[in-house]
Amino acid sequence: MNRNLKFFFSTMMIVALCFGYAAIYFPLETYDFERLHIFLFNLCTGGTIILYFTEGIGRLSIRTSLFLILSICYALSAFFKIYPITIFLSLGLASIVESLRIERFSLFPLNFFTMKESVSAKFHQASLLCLSIGLLMSSAVIINNEYIHVVTMNKLVLNTFFLGFSFPLSLITLSVIFSMIRLNGDGYQDLYHKNSSLQSFLHRLKHNGILAAVKSIFSNRVISVICFWTINLGVITFFIFILFEKFYPQLAVTSLLFIAVITVFSLYRKFGQKMQQKQFLSSGIGFLIATAISGIAYIFYQMSPDYNPVDTKWLLRIHTFASLYGWNLCGLAVICRFNDFPIRLHSGIVIAVHWLTALLLAPLGSNSPFIALMAVAGYVFIVLTLFFSNINKGERR
Repeated sequence: MNRNLKFFFSTMMIVALCFGYAAIYFPLETYDFERLHIFLFNLCTGGTIILYFTEGIGRLSIRTSLFLILSICYALSAFFKIYPITIFLSLGLASIVESLRIERFSLFPLNFFTMKESVSAKFHQASLLCLSIGLLMSSAVIINNEYIHVVTMNKLVLNTFFLGFSFPLSLITLSVIFSMIRLNGDGYQDLYHKNSSLQSFLHRLKHNGILAAVKSIFSNRVISVICFWTINLGVITFFIFILFEKFYPQLAVTSLLFIAVITVFSLYRKFGQKMQQKQFLSSGIGFLIATAISGIAYIFYQMSPDYNPVDTKWLLRIHTFASLYGWNLCGLAVICRFNDFPIRLHSGIVIAVHWLTALLLAPLGSNSPFIALMAVAGYVFIVLTLFFSNINKGERR
């Protein structure tokens, strides 16, 4: 990625955070700055980076540039509540994403159902599919809530669906993580030519007995596929339970997701290739674990008889910042500098400042103009350091 493009994306990320605090300085009754805060990071910046990474040509193509322009218009129209334009733009954006997904993969996501495809590729296609579905679902909610009013649910609100644009970023980061994992001594590019797990099971059953056969089924490669399905189906199921306000099922699904994330972290720490990116992505998974823990805690609060949303707003802010500006930022930064590593920086210091900013300063800044400025300053340091540290040419492989 060239310097101008890195400057543009880093600026967009910083502006997105600033809009998260805009209501402190410029309170508005009619408009919600939270929408710009979410859209500029998740959809405009994150969505464009996903498409840029998928095309893999080292620059923004006409198609990806069009997505970027339309996504900014989408964000502005949603902010100003000009919903006919928002609906129209969502169709165009979803079409762009789907055209690229079909070109790179296939119309029907067949690679989800084969053991011969890498888990990295599964997560990559899931990211694109989730992005296009999220755009269409948001439009459906707009049509329902603003015009036809067929479905009435307390949780069926636009901002809830708009937050869903964070999920494609999580999936593309998981794709990058699994691309760096070598399982059972093999790189994924070698696994395309391996026998299926069923064949392996039958072979070991014949020659080594039932214990070896069962062990082959639970190989790290199969565990990775289980994590893929658990994460994707778990998030979808969890979202449904949120809409219907079913707390115990939410808790069960969140616990499963937490186990899946811990499993991914374990696989990555053990089998991930040793490189500088590993430190940042491991830190990112740490943020994801913090997100899972805060999510479980928030569900427990909701289940209490004296629950008051105002009293738990601080926890929700920690959950949001850990996800957007912790976990997702790690993934996007690594993608943007994918071919630059290793880079010259003190990784431990940057990671420490990142955690301090995302989990302490950023949430506290929601209620304090002074701390908000500190959070923005810390975030600017993190983003500019990650995006513009010099390449360490002497250590490049």
